[in-house]
Amino acid sequence: MGQAKAAAERGYVSVLADYRVACRDKTNAIVAVEDARDAYAWLRRESAGLGVDPGRIVLAGGSAGGQLALVTSLSVTGAALPAALVLYNPAVDLIPMGSWIGLRPDEAAAISPSAMNVAASPRMLIFHGDADRIVPIGTVREFCRKVTSAAGRCELHEYAGQGHGFFNDHAKDAQGLAPYDDTLDRTFAFLDGLGLQPSRSVASGRLN
Repeated sequence: MGQAKAAAERGYVSVLADYRVACRDKTNAIVAVEDARDAYAWLRRESAGLGVDPGRIVLAGGSAGGQLALVTSLSVTGAALPAALVLYNPAVDLIPMGSWIGLRPDEAAAISPSAMNVAASPRMLIFHGDADRIVPIGTVREFCRKVTSAAGRCELHEYAGQGHGFFNDHAKDAQGLAPYDDTLDRTFAFLDGLGLQPSRSVASGRLN
């Protein structure tokens, strides 16, 4: 939420997409993926009315939201591809989590970014803590290697001693940097480097 507000303050069109979850809706991760895909399709369909250039949409998300952004982007091709991805400790390998999230191995593989074709993946920026016990850093390193081996661009920033959700931490370290501020600054620098910063005539969309 804070990241989306910060993006809006910089002139981006920020879109927060909700999705069904087990604890609230008694659904599973497959349904969440359907919701994410529908949300992206809606955003592209309604882009003109929202002041969004569909060719400049950036998908972003943390943890399960990162997985949903990834799966959504890997499920489309051509002009429908988002311009980039910004991912915060994304769950990239759901196969080992299958029983934990109530999916069969084949179901987990079908929505696991690590098992999908990444040959046409968008440029992506990933932030991850090397002490993450929920999404092991090794799975993210391997996923990035897979992307770069397929001639894609995967920029991974690792944060020493940080666990899951660290990017929401506003506490400053010995160098005076807070994970929230550092990841946010790097996010905007990444988007600026891709020429995706807002302009007077064209705004970018962001899906969290």
